[in-house]
Amino acid sequence: MPIWRRYSDCVEPMKVYVSGLYSGGNPQPGVGIVRSLRQAYPKAELVGVEYSNRVSGIHWNDLDDLWIQRPWDELDLDSYGARVRAALDAGGFWISGSDLEAMWLAALFPDGHDHLLAPPMGALRRITKPAVEAASGLPVKIPTYVSTDHSDWDLHAFCREHNWRVWLKGPYYDAARTPSWDVFEAVRNALSKVWSTERLYLQAHVSGYEESVMLSAYKGELLGAVSMRKREITPEGKTWAGDISEVPDEFMVPLRQMVKELQWTGGGELEMVRDAAGQAWLLEMNPRFPAWVHGSTIAGHNLPALLVQAASGVRAVPAPAQGQEFTRVVLEVPVRPEYPLPPIPEPFAGAIGHSLKHPSGLTSLAKKLHNANPEMLEVVSEEGGPTGLPTIPDTFVDDIESYDFDAVETPQFLFMDSTAAGLFKRAGERSHRLSTNEVQVVSGYSIKTNPDERLIRLALENGFLAEAISLLEVHKALEVGFKPDQVILNGPGKWWPEGMMPKERMHAVFCDSVADLDRTVGAIERGEMSSAHVGVRIRTPNVVSRFGIPLDSPATFRELVAAVKRLPADTAFGVHFHMASSNIGVAQWWHLFESMLKWCRSIEKLSGRTIDILDMGGGWFPDDWHADDDSKFAKAVETIRAMLPNVRQIVSEPGKAMAQPSMALAMRILEIQEHEDDKVEAVVDASIAELPMYFFYPHRMLRKCSETGQLQPLGRGKTHLMGRLCMEHDIVAANVQLPEGTRAGDLLIFCDAGGYDRSMSYVFGRG
Repeated sequence: MPIWRRYSDCVEPMKVYVSGLYSGGNPQPGVGIVRSLRQAYPKAELVGVEYSNRVSGIHWNDLDDLWIQRPWDELDLDSYGARVRAALDAGGFWISGSDLEAMWLAALFPDGHDHLLAPPMGALRRITKPAVEAASGLPVKIPTYVSTDHSDWDLHAFCREHNWRVWLKGPYYDAARTPSWDVFEAVRNALSKVWSTERLYLQAHVSGYEESVMLSAYKGELLGAVSMRKREITPEGKTWAGDISEVPDEFMVPLRQMVKELQWTGGGELEMVRDAAGQAWLLEMNPRFPAWVHGSTIAGHNLPALLVQAASGVRAVPAPAQGQEFTRVVLEVPVRPEYPLPPIPEPFAGAIGHSLKHPSGLTSLAKKLHNANPEMLEVVSEEGGPTGLPTIPDTFVDDIESYDFDAVETPQFLFMDSTAAGLFKRAGERSHRLSTNEVQVVSGYSIKTNPDERLIRLALENGFLAEAISLLEVHKALEVGFKPDQVILNGPGKWWPEGMMPKERMHAVFCDSVADLDRTVGAIERGEMSSAHVGVRIRTPNVVSRFGIPLDSPATFRELVAAVKRLPADTAFGVHFHMASSNIGVAQWWHLFESMLKWCRSIEKLSGRTIDILDMGGGWFPDDWHADDDSKFAKAVETIRAMLPNVRQIVSEPGKAMAQPSMALAMRILEIQEHEDDKVEAVVDASIAELPMYFFYPHRMLRKCSETGQLQPLGRGKTHLMGRLCMEHDIVAANVQLPEGTRAGDLLIFCDAGGYDRSMSYVFGRG
């Protein structure tokens, strides 16, 4: 081993290798590091390291030399590692501007190297996101998260719980908001493919101001740190402008201790969001300087220079503060003649140009690191570990096993008798428990969710009202046994088909617009219809919907109040509010509910009409309705009584919560096709014609073993279930794990198919 000399004893210029020169919309810090080092060490030899000649940062004029390597997918890591070691042994310093490169270097130098200015592997393991275990002593909290190793059923529940304000994040780079299930699945497939791992995670969004703390350390000694608040950001959420300040003592003291415990070397960044209450939430810690690193130097804090100074012993030129705020500008720079721009590619599918997001092949490096040591890049470690299999209710199993599948022609919907009966019974009992002498609580079954007579009859037997959106649905309810005064009519097309409006008094009619209300009042006055209650469906402000009377406009609100005043005196007034909680999230639904009550109170005061019936709407996901205890609903009843004391009846619509679990879809595998990379495509005799809602929420799936008859839950894997139709998007399930021994002819059962899957299914490809 050579005997190292301090650079202060040397006469040759100091050489510093800096990687991470990508300078696009989501830039790496390399160019900023080089700018800062050039200011501190005018005579140093700064060498830019890159893995592609398409990275624009290689043309920055502060670079004295370039070390351009083959892309990561073409590099032999062993031979390249030997060259890096030789460069460090020869006296060069290395500052990494890439998370993945820092991980590879930490693995390459398990005992460290005096000239490697990047954190050791032990430190990297302790900052693995999203938990960032090393930051436990800092005054920060970690946003709620869940590993995507959990079943899709549980992941959908996490999204609903957090109002679909969630981020799906990759293990190293990339994060995307996933406001719906189809977006989540698309992003998950993309990130898994790009980063060669299924180990992703969902994290709850935190609203607030974005800020960061950047640090510089050498062998466990904190050399300096600054705080930065983002003042302007790019569409990708990256810093465009910010202000620099000192790190407060309450953060600095534990940060210094953390750096010491980690024996941290190199730059680092803690990315945070500070909420309205002042609480900081740590999103992640990056094992490198951030891209805004030179903004700190502008403010007089040259952290890359402090790092090189500590490692080399060569004193850096002090950085004068030019201001406490910085911003970015777009600059054109001359191209180095030895690295001309690549030739213009041939147009393909109407597009010209290259994708520059990962031009150096970082995704290939991720795959190589994952193959070398899958645990090295582990994202989330949970005690016991999730199985990825959904929990199947016992009633599902009992109902499915009651069928003789030898006599079932697939694809076939299976009615889950005991499951459906139990759901309606519990809902009826809940309504009875919540009712008081002052106010009656009742459920309404939304016929459109699934007009199966068996479900409508269960609703009737358990004290439900019938909710119809057309006169055909009204007559369907009457045919099953409902009386007109047990029917609620709403929706924008309630007058269709013409001539079928019952003359008997219905329970309630809710109008979707002021024009609809005027027409209803006119029909009542002419004796063409009768209803004990007439009301309006309202749409609270800032809610995107085509339904209900919007309350955003003062003019529309005045029209609404005037129309309510025209209601016949002998007709009770009501308000209908409907927003699917499964789409907006449970907490957001309750927030809108409380907002709706305030608007109802305003309508009462301005119109002079008291509200007698309040329809709280539906769209409940089954688990959110059935798994919850009575506390939230009991509190809702109390809140309604306090704010609207004249309400005599509260109607809720758990139609989807009743119907969705009440049916399953049985199908058989027609063919199994095995491809490269262990990918499998299995063709089934079902299709999106029977499962049109597959894209909108997950279904719990079972395979019936042909040998034992046992029902086996399916988790995630590499099998795509292809529908029978000649349609490109007819994929009824992606990334499913079929049990070993599965073959053509085996039976698959998709649960949770009794709601809109059944009512919106259509005939296609049957001749």
